[in-house]
Amino acid sequence: MKLKKSQVAGILFGVAMGISFSLMLGTVGYVLGASFALLGMEMFKGLDDDKPDDEK
Repeated sequence: MKLKKSQVAGILFGVAMGISFSLMLGTVGYVLGASFALLGMEMFKGLDDDKPDDEK
């Protein structure tokens, strides 16, 4: 299974946010991290475009 760039970036974003929230909130932070991973995948969808913005 090959992951897209946006999926990798989203998962890393979710892990980072999950760790930071788990330090503040405990176990609930990991649950929030999963939702941040989904959000991150949406945020970083632009990474999947092969063409730079200059060359349209």
